[in-house]
Amino acid sequence: MARTIHILEHMDLPGPDAGLSHLRARGAHAQVHHAWKGEALPALEGADGLIVMGGPQMVTDIADLPWMQAEIELMRQALARGVPMLCICLGAQMLAHALGAAVGPDPDGRIAWGYHPVRALPAADNPIPDGLTVLSGNFQGFSRPAGVEMLATAEGPWANQAFRTGRALATQFHPEVTFPILQDWQSHLAPHVHKPGATSVERQDADFARHDPALKDWYRGLLDRWFALA
Repeated sequence: MARTIHILEHMDLPGPDAGLSHLRARGAHAQVHHAWKGEALPALEGADGLIVMGGPQMVTDIADLPWMQAEIELMRQALARGVPMLCICLGAQMLAHALGAAVGPDPDGRIAWGYHPVRALPAADNPIPDGLTVLSGNFQGFSRPAGVEMLATAEGPWANQAFRTGRALATQFHPEVTFPILQDWQSHLAPHVHKPGATSVERQDADFARHDPALKDWYRGLLDRWFALA
């Protein structure tokens, strides 16, 4: 029977990301929901997984974003029910917020926009390989939530790169980005490329060609294991 995976998306994309394409190639019933556009959130009954994606919105604006408040409540329900959940970038920040951690911008005005390696932390069966080079597009980060298992760290404005709690895994970085999505982000984020922590478009393109194959191999394997697709 096909696995049902609900995906909470927070932006319009030029095409399916690598995760959505992989889920569907594996035969999963992957449903995308846009609560930020006014669409209803999914019910968790019968769900085999939940993915909470990134987006341009900020957790610090949550008081003005009722859809984000509703998504966080859904994430709390998923945690309580043991539904496998993967949270990426904004999704990770939302989960950290739900667990009582502080979320906000770097006090020195730094951002993370480009490729960088992460360092795996000691953890049993850590799904994050040491030295994995990842793509970040972060304007905010999070403090360590109480009671979670930290999995990865990195140099730069936000040391907290990945954590695990129960059946939930959160990453500050983006393993799902395809080259068309990267180009779309480069266009939208062009005004920020001069900020500390950002790399040039040329450097990002070269790093995509160099590091994306290994990143995608890891991500597809993670999806298979986390949502029991294989």
